[in-house]
Amino acid sequence: MNRYRRAADFTALRLSRAVLAYLAVMVAIITLAPFRFESAPVHGLTAIWNWQDLILNVLMFVPFGFVYQLTRPRGTPANWARVLLLGAATSAAIEVAQLFSSERYTSLLDLATNTSGALLGAIAFRLLATRVQEDDTVRSLALELPLMGLVYLLIPLCWLIGLGSESELRRLLVLAPAIMAGTILGTVHAGHVRPDARPTWPGWLIATSVGWSLVALLPGAMGDLTVAIPGTALTLATALLRDIGTRHALQRSQTRRVELPTLRLLLPLYAAYLACSALWPLTGASPVWHGTLALALPGVEMTQPFVYRALEQVAAFTLVGYMAAEYRGRERGPRARTLRGMSKLVGWSAAASILLQTARGFYDRDGASLSLLLLTLSAAAVGHWLYLLQRAHVRALVQRRALLERLSRAARDAAAEYASRPTSGPDVGVDLDLDEIFVPDELGLHHGVRGENMPEALTVRTGDRLPIAVHVADEHTRAHDIFKPSAE
Repeated sequence: MNRYRRAADFTALRLSRAVLAYLAVMVAIITLAPFRFESAPVHGLTAIWNWQDLILNVLMFVPFGFVYQLTRPRGTPANWARVLLLGAATSAAIEVAQLFSSERYTSLLDLATNTSGALLGAIAFRLLATRVQEDDTVRSLALELPLMGLVYLLIPLCWLIGLGSESELRRLLVLAPAIMAGTILGTVHAGHVRPDARPTWPGWLIATSVGWSLVALLPGAMGDLTVAIPGTALTLATALLRDIGTRHALQRSQTRRVELPTLRLLLPLYAAYLACSALWPLTGASPVWHGTLALALPGVEMTQPFVYRALEQVAAFTLVGYMAAEYRGRERGPRARTLRGMSKLVGWSAAASILLQTARGFYDRDGASLSLLLLTLSAAAVGHWLYLLQRAHVRALVQRRALLERLSRAARDAAAEYASRPTSGPDVGVDLDLDEIFVPDELGLHHGVRGENMPEALTVRTGDRLPIAVHVADEHTRAHDIFKPSAE
C-alpha cells in the first residue's frame, strides 16, 4: 500500500537518525574508552553498583528519548514502546561490548537504568512540548530551532569535560557550556516561547534550565555537587538575565531575529573555552615544538583521561562546525549556501584547529597531533551537516503549516460558497466543517493524509465526490513538495 508522507516527516527522519547516531557514538565512546578489547569475553555479569553510577546511567540516556520524541512527526502520539526499545537496544549493544574489555563491567542494572533514562527523556519532551505547541508558528517551533541544537550538542561535551579532568580545577571548564546553554535558553524563551512583553512566571525557562543542568552538568561534574550545584545556579541565572535582556532588545528593535546577536555573544566565550581546554594546564610551555602523527607523543601513555580529553576536542569541534554554519547562514542568508560559502566554513574550522594544534606543540605532555587535527576537522563537518538537517526540518515544518493554513482558508471559502447556493444544488456528501476537505486530483493525493497539530485537524484527500473544487491559488507545485509518496 502507498501512503503519502509530509516533507517534514522525511526531514524529521533524517534529523532523528543523524542526532541519535551522534549521541550513540558519544555514549559508546564514553563507556568503552580506552578501547582495549579481547577476542573473547573476559568476565560475566556483575551485580556491583552504587548510587552515583545508577543516577549517571539514567541521566546519560535521557537525551535519547528526548531527541527521539523531538524529531517524530508533529502531532503523533507518543510511542513509548519504541522509546524503550531504542534505549534497551543501544544499552544492550554497549553492555555486550563491555564483556570483551577487562576495564569495563557488564550489568543488567545498567541496562535497566539506561532504558529508564530514555523513557524519562521522552516524558520530559512531552511535558515541555505541551507548553509551546500552539497555533503560533514561532512559538510552536521553539524546541526545533537550529539555535536549540547547540543546547543539545553541549550535553555530551559536558560529559567529556568531566571525564577528561584529572583535577577539580579543570572540571570547572564545564561552567562555560553552562553559561552558553543558559544564554540560548533565555534567548529562545524571550524570542519564541514567550515573545510578548508581559511579565509572566518563567516556568518553562526554569524547567529547561534545571533539566539541562541535571543531564549535562551532573555527569560532567562526575557527581561532584560542589561543581554541579553552582553550575546549575549559573545556568539558571544566565537564562533569566538573558531572557530579560532579550525582551528589552526586542522592544527597541524592528526585527524579531535573535539568533545572530546570541551567536556573537557566545563566540568569544567558546573560543576561550577551546583554548583553555586544548592547552590545559596553561603552565609548562616549552620553547621546543613537538608533533606526532598519532594521538599521543612517543612515550606518553594513553590513559582514560587522556583519551577523553582528545575526544573532548573532537566533540568541541562538532559545535564549531554547527556554530560557524549557523552564524554564516544568519549573517549572509542564501549566499552562505553556495559552494564558496561552504568552503569558507571549512576554512574557518581548519584555521581554528590548526591554531590550537600549533599551540599544543609547545606543551610536552600533549604535543601537536595530526590525527587529532583530522578528527576535529571531520567533527566540524559533522556539525555543519547536523545544522543543515536541523534547518531543513524547521523549514519543512513552516512550509507544511503555511500550506495547511491556505487549505483551511480555501475550505472556509468553499463552505461559504456552498451555503449561499440554492438547496437544490448538488449534494456534497460530506459536512464541510473542516473535519474533511476535498481537494482537486491535480494535487496527486490519492490516499488520506492527516495534518496534525494545526488549528483544526485536516484530512486532505481526493475523491469523486467533489461538487466544489477547493483551489489553493497556485500552490499545486508546493503541495507536491509538502506531500510526498512513500511505499509501505
